[in-house]
Amino acid sequence: MIEASLDPHLRARIVSSRPLPGVRAGSALVWHDERLLVIQDDAFSVVWVDPASEAISRVTLEGSGEELPKSKKPDFEAAFVGPGRVVTLLGSGSADTRRHKASLDLDHGRVHVADLGPLFDAVEARLGARPNIEGAVLSGEVLRLFHRGAGRVASAIVDVARGALEGRGVELLGHRMYDLGFAGGVPLHFTDAAAFGGRTLYLAVAEGTPNAIDDGPVVGAAVGFFAGDRAKYAILEEPSGEGSCRKVEGLAFDPERKAIWAVTDPDDPERPAELCRIALDGFF
Repeated sequence: MIEASLDPHLRARIVSSRPLPGVRAGSALVWHDERLLVIQDDAFSVVWVDPASEAISRVTLEGSGEELPKSKKPDFEAAFVGPGRVVTLLGSGSADTRRHKASLDLDHGRVHVADLGPLFDAVEARLGARPNIEGAVLSGEVLRLFHRGAGRVASAIVDVARGALEGRGVELLGHRMYDLGFAGGVPLHFTDAAAFGGRTLYLAVAEGTPNAIDDGPVVGAAVGFFAGDRAKYAILEEPSGEGSCRKVEGLAFDPERKAIWAVTDPDDPERPAELCRIALDGFF
């Protein structure tokens, strides 16, 4: 078990935020072609957001792309670019309907949706529990999956050979369990991760729920990074300096503005997701 440490030399603060009209349940975020791609967990559709013009455009991945009930949603929670100009979305694997991969070819606009059951079966066997993948980072031939724990059950990182995405069999390369600390007296658990600036950063949220299916009250959030076998973090703050209770679920780096962006899932169909800009001190 690796225990993350709260580092007083780090600071993570939301400096601005705005609602994204028509965008629900933000669950992952990718920067590409000077735009942000917002993934929603309750639909086979994604949304491009231009931070400069605030223009929003939707891309349907399958069917109508409309909102689906919880029992049928794909629960896309992780996304990354590569290999090449392809964005890959991964379901969480937390239910039988949530084990899909969707690939979006940015050059030709083609979309391919496939079942990744063997990958999730292998991860479940390794963890001894149903996976709840909330983030993924592709580094060369290694796909790093960030499993979100619940309650006192630890979060984990599972490394898999990239070939599992292409149907070449599942080769597990290792895993590590993480105690990510607490916010508001509730355990923090992974909600996303992204690599930039020579480091892998992660988001974690303290949500009062005992499992991967039910929503609960969010009492805090954190931004952290990995340093070798260690993890360090700062509690995410609002612009006022108070601890944030936003359910931040997607993280991306905008090299044009040298900005860190996050997207939220308000767990309320009547409220749109929010795009937040975050300032980090001491992380790089």
